[in-house]
Amino acid sequence: MNNLNRIAVFIDNSNVFHYIYKIKKIDSKWSSLYNPLILAQKLTGSRKLVYVGFYCVHPPSYLLLGNDEDQKRYNITQKYYGEIEKMKEVSIKYGDLRGTKGNLQEKNVDTQLATDMVAMAALNKYDVAIIVSNDGDYKSAIENTKLFNKKIENMFFKGNLSMAINRSCDIKRRARRSFFEKLEGLE
Repeated sequence: MNNLNRIAVFIDNSNVFHYIYKIKKIDSKWSSLYNPLILAQKLTGSRKLVYVGFYCVHPPSYLLLGNDEDQKRYNITQKYYGEIEKMKEVSIKYGDLRGTKGNLQEKNVDTQLATDMVAMAALNKYDVAIIVSNDGDYKSAIENTKLFNKKIENMFFKGNLSMAINRSCDIKRRARRSFFEKLEGLE
């Protein structure tokens, strides 16, 4: 009997980071160094959280050769990811950065998230997938996940709900600052 209680949360941190970076220019109280486990717990509510996937890329190494601010950004990001790696409840997965300074592209972040979401649905590891991203590239993964009778929820940022995935999701929830509590132990 499927009662929609097992929740898997898939966080596209690269996507989230870019939106929070923009929002912070208007409201500095948002934290881009958020605790992904607390975010997932808030999105799950009283249901059972069975998986938290955090998909990201390491910062570009050229930051280490930059000014003090660049080096600080690199070190804080690495420390942040290191703290997340210590969380046994969160599965952190890294993509790659390709290209040259000023023209970098993330590779294998969306693919890992989409593959995990569909494969876990096929293996009946969850009942509801919550995707934390505004990226329309997930449309096919969402449609394929639904073939396994899974429900899909999407957390999006105000004014940035992807029309490509909007129609495929069962529930849409707008991001709130209270979802993004700063991860303890960072500056």
